[in-house]
Amino acid sequence: MKNYIVAFFCVYLRLFPVSLATVPVSNSSASLDPVLSESCQILGQRFPNQLHWPGTEQYSSETSLYWSKTTLVTPYCIFTPENANHVSAAVIELRRTQTQFAVRSGGHMPVKGAAGTNQGLLIALTRMNSTALSTDGNIASIGPGLRWGDVYNWLSTEGRVAVGGRYAPVGVSGVLLGGGMSYLSATHGWAANNVLNFELVLANGTIVNANATANPDLFWALKGSSSNHGIVVRFDLRTYPASLMYAGTISYDESQVQGFLRAFQNWVAPGGGIQDKATAIVPALFIYPQQRSIQANVVVLQNNYTLNQTVPRSLQGFVNTSSTSNTAHVRTFPDFLTETTVYGNRSNRNTFYATSLLATGDAIRLINETVPSIALSMLGDVENSFVGLSMQPVTKSHLQAARDAGGDAIDLDPNDGDFIAFNLVVEYTNEQDDATVMAFNTAALHALNTASKAANIYYPFQFLNDAGAGEEVFSLYGKGKSLARMKSIRSAYDPDGIFQDLMPGGFKVGV
Repeated sequence: MKNYIVAFFCVYLRLFPVSLATVPVSNSSASLDPVLSESCQILGQRFPNQLHWPGTEQYSSETSLYWSKTTLVTPYCIFTPENANHVSAAVIELRRTQTQFAVRSGGHMPVKGAAGTNQGLLIALTRMNSTALSTDGNIASIGPGLRWGDVYNWLSTEGRVAVGGRYAPVGVSGVLLGGGMSYLSATHGWAANNVLNFELVLANGTIVNANATANPDLFWALKGSSSNHGIVVRFDLRTYPASLMYAGTISYDESQVQGFLRAFQNWVAPGGGIQDKATAIVPALFIYPQQRSIQANVVVLQNNYTLNQTVPRSLQGFVNTSSTSNTAHVRTFPDFLTETTVYGNRSNRNTFYATSLLATGDAIRLINETVPSIALSMLGDVENSFVGLSMQPVTKSHLQAARDAGGDAIDLDPNDGDFIAFNLVVEYTNEQDDATVMAFNTAALHALNTASKAANIYYPFQFLNDAGAGEEVFSLYGKGKSLARMKSIRSAYDPDGIFQDLMPGGFKVGV
């Protein structure tokens, strides 16, 4: 096997000869890491317009495209491929020199190292932003460098919509490879269930397709496994006819929070709005520890709506509850998503952590009684601190649609009922408060999980797109049964562990 690899790279170097003496060293630390320097310089000679060194405008731009300041990095160099062949060439070179690297699409995950590196080369997929629609309009092919706002705006001009991310500024790849929760999930499953084909670069540089008939095991694994099996360079998504929808955001001040909570409890109760497959909500409590204030907010949407209808029955509880503002009305999907651009603010430090509870009134009460008091007691001195408790309903119909679409590595059983995917979000200003924020995250999750288990309403799932550093996401997939299969598939397509060892950031299935 070793002789084969040596022979392969000898042929590679004969086809693409490199004279290092002719390539200027553009980074003063090159002598400290000759292997890394060699990789950057070889790619720079072959692709001079795609390789960027510190001090250049493109380097500065790419290193600023991270949502959370906790994830800002200074890679040795940055490679910005424009097509699958560029990505393939980079993977082959990085493998040859055993150079550490990271891959970034939108850069929204606030986990340091998940999409960046301080010790290697960054492959930034920014320029891979192509779009194409099949003749019948049913399949959209999109590049991994796009953001969901771009995708929805483009599709709306064609009268189509895709099952994708809920926030316009978020990148395509992270959502789809992490499973992806959509406003249309109750009908169509995870966003990943609506990917008909992944085109990706494997660890040996081969470009392959993964779909229901070609590499079907890889196709299954990619739906929820993040970046463990390759670098996806194109997603082919199923699209649906676009329609008007009733959508917007309703906000509640501190005096109205209890009314919001009652509306949410009624929504998850038997016969409540949770049974309407056309309806999606994202309810949240907003905590401001320095002001000792708690407010609430719910994003509401009902699809397939017409202008002559009144407020949907499934949303009347939230709409009729006293609120400070309500933007919900009949509109197009792209118009509604303009409200989510605020989630692209890159001026703060952020953390995510995730857990889940059964979707019951007791779960909503438990969240409200457990986490806010801990936030107020621990984060009062953290400058500009904000805590969001996002309580995202995942319905039985969502999970059944996922299975009906062919399944995925996440593999949650609809017979286990509706649940709330809980996302603990913290936003703050100063690096000096990192330790305090992490202590709060640990304390809040421990208290909530302990209480939910005692009440027998804990649901064993951590949503990867909302997960934090150190959470064991994959061990909970398929009630613990998916991970062994995910590892086996990884071993088949990446036997040397390139995407485990040379790309160590993010969530890993392991060896």
